[in-house]
Amino acid sequence: MNMKIAVTGASGHIGNVVCRQLIEEGFKVNALYNKDQRSLENLNINLFQGSVLHKSDLERLIDGVDVVIHCAAIISIDGDPQGIVFKTNTEGPKNILDVSIQKGVKKIIHISSVHAVTEIPHSIPYDECRPYKQLGASAYDYSKAQGEQILLNGSKNNAIEVMIVRPSCVIGPYDFKPSKMGSALLDFYNEKVPFIPEGGYNLVDIRDVASSIVNAIEHGKDGEIYLLSGKYVNFKKLSETIQKVTGKKTPPLTLPYWLMKGILPVVALHAKITKRAPSFTKESIETIRNGHPNMNHTKARAILNHNPRPLEETLHNFFDWQIENEVISSSCSLKP
Repeated sequence: MNMKIAVTGASGHIGNVVCRQLIEEGFKVNALYNKDQRSLENLNINLFQGSVLHKSDLERLIDGVDVVIHCAAIISIDGDPQGIVFKTNTEGPKNILDVSIQKGVKKIIHISSVHAVTEIPHSIPYDECRPYKQLGASAYDYSKAQGEQILLNGSKNNAIEVMIVRPSCVIGPYDFKPSKMGSALLDFYNEKVPFIPEGGYNLVDIRDVASSIVNAIEHGKDGEIYLLSGKYVNFKKLSETIQKVTGKKTPPLTLPYWLMKGILPVVALHAKITKRAPSFTKESIETIRNGHPNMNHTKARAILNHNPRPLEETLHNFFDWQIENEVISSSCSLKP
């Protein structure tokens, strides 16, 4: 494979697994990371330290590449008081587009999010045609909606192709940091979760998402959007599946939405006193409350061969990887 691919946000969960998939399929890879490169150690790639907010960094990264996979983003479930979420998630795509056009890149694959568009109403299946979220939505959601539109609109009168993929909540191995959902799974494993929140989420294996992203290099169509979802699971069922996989106890109590919303001021005060991130926020409980139970990835299955594996397999692999990398102890054997 002679094509060279640039990956931004390469040290993140999606980014590092995309890099691994690219290497496996024989692509040459330029990888942009910001600070922590642990997830990229010992990979046969060209490393570039920098930021998507600096065009000079992108010019070095993108020089001589055929395709850019833009994974870099800031995720927030607690607003955007410094403005860095919106800045990164909108100026980043604009800079990627400008430099890619300048360097003669053929294609940009932009990693967006299912949260860029509206989840309501639940009575209609969730697919690629949902309307974008508007100003007034959470900072992260609105920034991802704007980022998509910047790329799709900005590429219309240029030779470059742009396509969008929207993963749901990714979980699985190679979660070095770990991610927000990875942290939640580890809290379940370590029995630090006193209750189960009401609601649910669509979960998808990171490796299936990465495979579909790489397939978009050849099969993705200009101007198209692809939903990379997995399976919806409510948190009670998720907790029971974790217990089945690990033997860890399921929290006995389910906390309803109205009660979680009512104690938000107490949670925020505790976070301020302890100087730790709040265990949940208004945005996070709204997200799991509004999680759409019927996300339809038929289009991605047909075009990108998106074929999500069973949740139980993903959880096995996630906890196995965490044990192998000594993030958690193996005091409790995983169930076969």
